[in-house]
Amino acid sequence: MADRQHGGDELSEDDRRLWWRVAQTIEPLPGRARPEVPKKSDGTAIDDNDTALKAPKRSTTPAGSPRPAAPKRRTVTPGDTADMDRRLAQRFRRGQLSIDARYDLHGMRQHEAHEALNGFLAQAQARGCRCVLVITGKGQRAPLEERTGILKAQLPRWLNEASNRGRVLAVTTAQPKHGGEGAFYILLKKLR
Repeated sequence: MADRQHGGDELSEDDRRLWWRVAQTIEPLPGRARPEVPKKSDGTAIDDNDTALKAPKRSTTPAGSPRPAAPKRRTVTPGDTADMDRRLAQRFRRGQLSIDARYDLHGMRQHEAHEALNGFLAQAQARGCRCVLVITGKGQRAPLEERTGILKAQLPRWLNEASNRGRVLAVTTAQPKHGGEGAFYILLKKLR
Protein backbone atom coordinates (compact mmCIF):
# COMPACT_ATOMS: atom_id res chain seq x y z
CA MET A 1 0.00 0.00 0.00
CA ALA A 2 2.96 2.28 0.37
CA ASP A 3 3.09 2.48 -3.44
CA ARG A 4 -0.47 3.86 -3.57
CA GLN A 5 0.30 6.60 -1.11
CA HIS A 6 3.07 7.80 -3.39
CA GLY A 7 1.00 7.79 -6.58
CA GLY A 8 1.51 4.15 -7.70
CA ASP A 9 -1.50 2.09 -8.85
CA GLU A 10 -0.15 -1.35 -8.01
CA LEU A 11 -1.03 -3.25 -4.84
CA SER A 12 1.48 -5.60 -3.32
CA GLU A 13 0.77 -9.33 -3.56
CA ASP A 14 -0.12 -9.40 0.15
CA ASP A 15 -2.51 -6.47 -0.28
CA ARG A 16 -4.28 -8.19 -3.21
CA ARG A 17 -4.62 -11.36 -1.17
CA LEU A 18 -6.02 -9.40 1.77
CA TRP A 19 -8.49 -7.51 -0.43
CA TRP A 20 -9.67 -10.74 -2.02
CA ARG A 21 -10.25 -12.27 1.44
CA VAL A 22 -12.30 -9.27 2.54
CA ALA A 23 -14.33 -9.30 -0.69
CA GLN A 24 -15.27 -12.96 -0.11
CA THR A 25 -17.05 -12.08 3.14
CA ILE A 26 -19.72 -9.91 1.52
CA GLU A 27 -22.57 -10.50 -0.93
CA PRO A 28 -21.97 -8.73 -4.24
CA LEU A 29 -24.58 -6.31 -5.57
CA PRO A 30 -27.09 -7.76 -8.04
CA GLY A 31 -25.46 -8.19 -11.45
CA ARG A 32 -21.94 -8.12 -10.02
CA ALA A 33 -19.62 -11.08 -9.55
CA ARG A 34 -17.19 -11.81 -6.75
CA PRO A 35 -13.62 -10.70 -7.51
CA GLU A 36 -11.40 -13.26 -9.19
CA VAL A 37 -8.64 -15.02 -7.34
CA PRO A 38 -5.67 -12.61 -7.18
CA LYS A 39 -2.70 -13.25 -9.45
CA LYS A 40 0.96 -13.27 -8.64
CA SER A 41 3.18 -10.59 -10.14
CA ASP A 42 4.19 -13.02 -12.89
CA GLY A 43 0.51 -13.36 -13.96
CA THR A 44 -0.17 -16.85 -12.58
CA ALA A 45 -3.11 -17.36 -10.22
CA ILE A 46 -2.35 -17.76 -6.54
CA ASP A 47 -3.13 -21.29 -5.34
CA ASP A 48 -6.84 -21.55 -4.32
CA ASN A 49 -5.88 -23.90 -1.50
CA ASP A 50 -3.60 -21.30 0.05
CA THR A 51 -4.84 -20.88 3.63
CA ALA A 52 -4.22 -17.14 3.41
CA LEU A 53 -6.91 -16.94 0.72
CA LYS A 54 -9.60 -18.87 2.55
CA ALA A 55 -12.42 -16.56 3.52
CA PRO A 56 -13.49 -16.88 7.11
CA LYS A 57 -16.78 -18.68 7.59
CA ARG A 58 -19.61 -16.24 8.17
CA SER A 59 -21.44 -16.84 11.37
CA THR A 60 -25.22 -16.82 11.42
CA THR A 61 -25.19 -15.54 14.99
CA PRO A 62 -24.54 -11.88 15.77
CA ALA A 63 -21.03 -10.84 16.66
CA GLY A 64 -20.06 -11.04 20.30
CA SER A 65 -21.07 -13.59 22.84
CA PRO A 66 -24.73 -14.56 22.77
CA ARG A 67 -26.82 -13.15 25.56
CA PRO A 68 -28.02 -15.69 28.06
CA ALA A 69 -31.72 -16.37 27.82
CA ALA A 70 -33.82 -14.39 30.26
CA PRO A 71 -35.01 -16.53 33.12
CA LYS A 72 -38.51 -17.74 32.41
CA ARG A 73 -41.00 -16.45 34.92
CA ARG A 74 -42.97 -19.10 36.68
CA THR A 75 -46.72 -19.18 36.45
CA VAL A 76 -48.47 -18.08 39.61
CA THR A 77 -50.60 -20.98 40.80
CA PRO A 78 -52.68 -20.85 43.99
CA GLY A 79 -50.85 -22.72 46.73
CA ASP A 80 -47.46 -22.81 44.94
CA THR A 81 -44.80 -21.29 47.21
CA ALA A 82 -41.67 -22.78 45.60
CA ASP A 83 -39.96 -19.38 45.18
CA MET A 84 -40.29 -18.56 48.87
CA ASP A 85 -38.41 -19.22 52.06
CA ARG A 86 -39.91 -22.30 53.72
CA ARG A 87 -40.80 -20.51 56.96
CA LEU A 88 -42.36 -17.53 55.17
CA ALA A 89 -44.33 -19.88 52.90
CA GLN A 90 -45.68 -21.74 55.91
CA ARG A 91 -46.79 -18.54 57.65
CA PHE A 92 -48.30 -17.25 54.38
CA ARG A 93 -50.39 -20.41 53.79
CA ARG A 94 -51.59 -20.44 57.41
CA GLY A 95 -52.74 -16.81 57.23
CA GLN A 96 -50.25 -15.74 59.90
CA LEU A 97 -48.81 -12.78 57.95
CA SER A 98 -50.34 -9.41 58.71
CA ILE A 99 -52.72 -8.31 55.99
CA ASP A 100 -51.61 -4.88 54.80
CA ALA A 101 -54.60 -4.20 52.50
CA ARG A 102 -57.93 -5.78 51.52
CA TYR A 103 -60.03 -5.50 48.40
CA ASP A 104 -63.48 -6.92 47.80
CA LEU A 105 -64.26 -7.81 44.16
CA HIS A 106 -67.39 -9.58 45.30
CA GLY A 107 -70.44 -8.55 43.22
CA MET A 108 -68.48 -6.79 40.44
CA ARG A 109 -68.78 -7.64 36.78
CA GLN A 110 -65.80 -9.47 35.34
CA HIS A 111 -64.23 -6.53 33.42
CA GLU A 112 -64.78 -4.19 36.40
CA ALA A 113 -63.14 -6.67 38.77
CA HIS A 114 -60.20 -7.14 36.41
CA GLU A 115 -59.49 -3.40 36.20
CA ALA A 116 -60.04 -2.94 39.93
CA LEU A 117 -57.62 -5.78 40.76
CA ASN A 118 -54.89 -4.34 38.51
CA GLY A 119 -55.22 -0.90 40.10
CA PHE A 120 -55.37 -2.29 43.63
CA LEU A 121 -52.23 -4.41 43.24
CA ALA A 122 -50.28 -1.53 41.68
CA GLN A 123 -51.26 0.85 44.49
CA ALA A 124 -50.67 -1.72 47.22
CA GLN A 125 -47.17 -2.47 45.94
CA ALA A 126 -46.38 1.24 45.57
CA ARG A 127 -47.42 1.78 49.21
CA GLY A 128 -45.10 -1.03 50.31
CA CYS A 129 -47.79 -3.58 51.15
CA ARG A 130 -46.49 -7.11 51.30
CA CYS A 131 -49.51 -9.36 51.98
CA VAL A 132 -52.94 -8.41 50.66
CA LEU A 133 -56.33 -10.11 50.81
CA VAL A 134 -58.54 -10.17 47.72
CA ILE A 135 -62.12 -11.32 48.18
CA THR A 136 -63.71 -12.85 45.08
CA GLY A 137 -66.68 -14.63 46.60
CA LYS A 138 -67.35 -18.34 46.26
CA GLY A 139 -69.79 -18.09 43.39
CA GLN A 140 -73.43 -19.11 43.31
CA ARG A 141 -74.48 -22.67 43.60
CA ALA A 142 -76.82 -23.71 40.84
CA PRO A 143 -78.94 -26.82 41.29
CA LEU A 144 -77.07 -30.01 40.30
CA GLU A 145 -74.00 -28.05 39.20
CA GLU A 146 -70.65 -27.13 40.64
CA ARG A 147 -69.91 -23.66 41.97
CA THR A 148 -69.72 -21.04 39.24
CA GLY A 149 -67.42 -18.44 40.81
CA ILE A 150 -66.25 -16.57 37.72
CA LEU A 151 -64.10 -14.04 39.59
CA LYS A 152 -62.57 -16.83 41.66
CA ALA A 153 -61.76 -18.79 38.50
CA GLN A 154 -60.33 -15.74 36.67
CA LEU A 155 -58.09 -14.48 39.49
CA PRO A 156 -55.11 -16.80 38.74
CA ARG A 157 -55.25 -15.84 35.04
CA TRP A 158 -55.32 -12.13 35.89
CA LEU A 159 -52.38 -12.54 38.27
CA ASN A 160 -50.35 -14.14 35.45
CA GLU A 161 -50.87 -11.26 33.02
CA ALA A 162 -47.81 -9.14 32.28
CA SER A 163 -49.10 -6.18 34.30
CA ASN A 164 -49.36 -8.26 37.49
CA ARG A 165 -46.83 -11.08 37.07
CA GLY A 166 -43.94 -8.84 38.04
CA ARG A 167 -45.74 -7.85 41.25
CA VAL A 168 -46.94 -11.19 42.58
CA LEU A 169 -44.70 -13.64 44.41
CA ALA A 170 -47.35 -16.12 45.55
CA VAL A 171 -51.08 -16.63 45.99
CA THR A 172 -53.03 -19.05 48.15
CA THR A 173 -56.59 -19.58 49.31
CA ALA A 174 -57.39 -17.66 52.49
CA GLN A 175 -58.06 -19.27 55.85
CA PRO A 176 -61.73 -19.50 56.95
CA LYS A 177 -61.33 -16.52 59.31
CA HIS A 178 -60.47 -14.34 56.27
CA GLY A 179 -63.05 -15.69 53.81
CA GLY A 180 -61.93 -19.25 53.08
CA GLU A 181 -62.55 -20.46 49.54
CA GLY A 182 -63.97 -17.09 48.50
CA ALA A 183 -60.77 -15.11 49.21
CA PHE A 184 -57.07 -15.22 48.43
CA TYR A 185 -53.89 -14.07 50.13
CA ILE A 186 -51.53 -12.48 47.63
CA LEU A 187 -47.91 -11.95 48.55
CA LEU A 188 -46.44 -9.00 46.64
CA LYS A 189 -42.82 -8.59 45.68
CA LYS A 190 -40.89 -5.76 47.31
CA LEU A 191 -40.20 -2.74 45.11
CA ARG A 192 -36.52 -2.18 44.44
